[in-house]
Amino acid sequence: MAKKFIGFKSKTIKHPMINALTVDLEDWYHICGTYENTTPSKWAEYETRVTSNTNKILSILRQYNTKATFFVLGYIAHKEPDLIKTIHNEGHEIATHGYYHRRIFELSRAEFEEDTKKSIDILESITGEKVLGYRAPEWSIRNNTLWALDLLKKLGLRYDSSMVPLTRMGERSFGPYPYRIKTEYGNIWEFPLTTMRCLWENLPFTGGLPLRIAPYWYILSKLKWINYKAFKPGLVYIHPWEFDDKHPKIELPLSRRFMHYFNVRATRPKIEGLLKHMKFGPIRDVIRMDRDD
Repeated sequence: MAKKFIGFKSKTIKHPMINALTVDLEDWYHICGTYENTTPSKWAEYETRVTSNTNKILSILRQYNTKATFFVLGYIAHKEPDLIKTIHNEGHEIATHGYYHRRIFELSRAEFEEDTKKSIDILESITGEKVLGYRAPEWSIRNNTLWALDLLKKLGLRYDSSMVPLTRMGERSFGPYPYRIKTEYGNIWEFPLTTMRCLWENLPFTGGLPLRIAPYWYILSKLKWINYKAFKPGLVYIHPWEFDDKHPKIELPLSRRFMHYFNVRATRPKIEGLLKHMKFGPIRDVIRMDRDD
């Protein structure tokens, strides 16, 4: 089982300070926590909107001359290989989001390894470039799934971005900034979700529903504090469907419906504001992964 932690030193950050911009490349119906929408046989019934929505993101990134890490679902890569080629040819990093968008605690070790390897193989066959990183659906590395880090390193990956230092979604004991973790197969980097301390809890604000709810001035000021006071990089994440306020509605539990549909129109202006006022890049450029890592 993987053991944590090995400290992160500020000298591993390149100057000027670069924050990580990441895209979870999935379609609008890839929603965790509902059985019907985690069944791949059901997905063929849904309209595909991932290419048009991803092109909106690519257009913004061109406008602001910014590169990002795209955590690509293997299922999407299989269906839309030309989209993955376009992303790669424009200089963005291609990493994996697994193949079937299943949370790690829903899988056995063998199932997880098979799912991850399948996604890596198809991405590398499309780009001709080694995949370095992984992000679990719904940030699903917890204390009881730390074994996944061993398997990621076994498969040749250099970093993970699946941990959340929160009580509900993750573990408060997880570190808030990038650090290395020992596994059975060597060290692997972890780049956790960025949070800010609030009383007894950490609060996310840099992606998904928290980014869409939080005032822009708050997001910008907290990221600047992390950069220039804590001298650490932040991590922002987005989904293509958050740039599409017309994407179809499906029946979801109230909490999931709110998380998925609320205030999606706020995503684009907030991301454009951050790209205008701060420096971003792919994860591979934010942390220096040395040979012994």
